[in-house]
Amino acid sequence: MDRDRRTTLETWHSLDGKQLALDNGRGKLVTEEYGTGVTGADLAEAPVTPEEMIARIGASVDAIPVTEFDDADATRQQRIFRTISQLLGEQPLVADVRAALFRALPMIQGVAVKQDAIDAAGRHGVAFAYTGTWERFEIIVSAQDYQFLGTYGESVADRTFDLPGGATRTVKAGTPLVWSARMTAKVVDKAGDQP
Repeated sequence: MDRDRRTTLETWHSLDGKQLALDNGRGKLVTEEYGTGVTGADLAEAPVTPEEMIARIGASVDAIPVTEFDDADATRQQRIFRTISQLLGEQPLVADVRAALFRALPMIQGVAVKQDAIDAAGRHGVAFAYTGTWERFEIIVSAQDYQFLGTYGESVADRTFDLPGGATRTVKAGTPLVWSARMTAKVVDKAGDQP
């Protein structure tokens, strides 16, 4: 990741959290099956408590097998954290669910609060940070109203990946992996519509 280079990506997420649409880079809108296995509607069913959020998301994480695109070394706690990040960043959630998810984050073993985090747009906020075996990932929210601002992730240990053809690539500790900022989120009638 190059911290000096910015890429703007416009995505559309279905309200049920099961589809993602985006421009394929050639002006064509592509829709794909996508999701965390649990939706905002699932989480809105009573009781809406931090413990229930972790239980429901944990059950979803347990039911979804790790694929070749996942980090096979990720712990259950890390996968729950990542799912909460996806839910907060990609799905419209009712206030009670958002509040319960925020209260659930510090209950996840390995999560710490970082007081001054900066999203890719330069906005300051508070981050919930999870440090795994080889990466640290942050969910950055506004300190004033807890709106989702973005994410940041970096490697915390050297890691070597096998590439096709027998090649390898090493990612050094301290290498940024992701840095994002959600600038707007609006509900529209269909994928491709502008708010």
